[in-house]
Amino acid sequence: MLTKAQKIKLVEELADILKNNPSLLFVDFSGLNMGEIIGLKKDLKKEGIKFKALKKSLLGFAFEKSGREEFNLADHKSSVAVVYGSTASDAVMAKIMHKFSTQTKKLAILGGFLMGEKMLKDAVVALAQLPAREVLLAQVLQLMMSPVTGFTRVIDAMSKKSN
Repeated sequence: MLTKAQKIKLVEELADILKNNPSLLFVDFSGLNMGEIIGLKKDLKKEGIKFKALKKSLLGFAFEKSGREEFNLADHKSSVAVVYGSTASDAVMAKIMHKFSTQTKKLAILGGFLMGEKMLKDAVVALAQLPAREVLLAQVLQLMMSPVTGFTRVIDAMSKKSN
């Protein structure tokens, strides 16, 4: 059982995390064993992302103190953690957590704040499933080049036909 001083310190720490990190994901990690949690933390650390278990009963106070819009997790029955990182991109964070949740089937994404918006689980998963930036740019370029390529094929076919 935490003392009142420990709870106040924890609320201040959580409020600081909420205030200083634009990207936050809340996850249910209740099915993970300690080895899996350590492995996940190592993967996250490579990208500058942190993982912190939460005390749900104190989270509401931390949201209030931080001035950030609240993400209600009080009704959630299992263990909850926050995944955050000021240097990591939103998509990278979502991809890592989604990949880990699909591999282990023990971690559940609950939602969070990404790209400055409050997002529920489905939106986070949709963001995680987007292809990498380079792939998207290549797809756009292919779409832009498609009419030109088709036109040159038609011209080439017509010139071969006339010969």
